[in-house]
Amino acid sequence: MSRFQRVFLRAPIKTEVLFQDDDFVLKARLLNISEGGVLLENLPHVPEVPAIPLVLDLPKIPDLLSLPKTQLLHLKLEDLPREIVRVKARLVRRFEGESEIDALFVTKVGCEFVKADEEDKAIIREYVARFTKNIVYLLNQFESSRKDVAVLRKTADILGYDGEEQMAFLRQKILHDYQSLESL
Repeated sequence: MSRFQRVFLRAPIKTEVLFQDDDFVLKARLLNISEGGVLLENLPHVPEVPAIPLVLDLPKIPDLLSLPKTQLLHLKLEDLPREIVRVKARLVRRFEGESEIDALFVTKVGCEFVKADEEDKAIIREYVARFTKNIVYLLNQFESSRKDVAVLRKTADILGYDGEEQMAFLRQKILHDYQSLESL
């Protein structure tokens, strides 16, 4: 295994996560997820505990390639069924801040799951597998000589991208996420 390859595939996800700190329930932004952990952003503060209880909200995105065009075009991310996953995670990596002063302004933290039951791991694994399949489908749409721009943009929207963005920038973001699925 390459030293730059991840143990688990990860997938981008743009949703909120709830976590508990003392008697407070706070929220942060979930940026990506794998069977091994998550990358969080915009935590109000980083709890000083060995394991943070997290509640994750994962959309059940279908296999977009198999959907008829009319069904795909009417699909809305907010209308998809959701899976709620409860895990405990420990902080393993901080981004954008190293000194004690900088730590007050940390915007991203990587967390490793320390407690996740098999059912929750299976839900995460399924989300990542579906996302991977759908991002490959989306990249193939960019390369197709008979691309349907409406389907391409809708597919991008469902996967959490801004489907209205300029095509070159949209493709660049999607390609970056595809390349990041298994690399560090």
